[in-house]
Amino acid sequence: MGSEEKLKKVPVTTHLYQRQIDQLNRVAKELQVTKAVLFREAIEQLLKKYEEKQLDIGIK
Repeated sequence: MGSEEKLKKVPVTTHLYQRQIDQLNRVAKELQVTKAVLFREAIEQLLKKYEEKQLDIGIK
């Protein structure tokens, strides 16, 4: 996979609890960023967590 493909953003649909959406909206508003920015940041942290556990998920 080329580097351009790795950086290409793709749409993702997910189901969350209303409470989570409300909290996410408040954080996004406070930080003046979009929810997408917060999701990407959270995903990066999650992937790093599992990389540290040495799972073979192809992010090293």
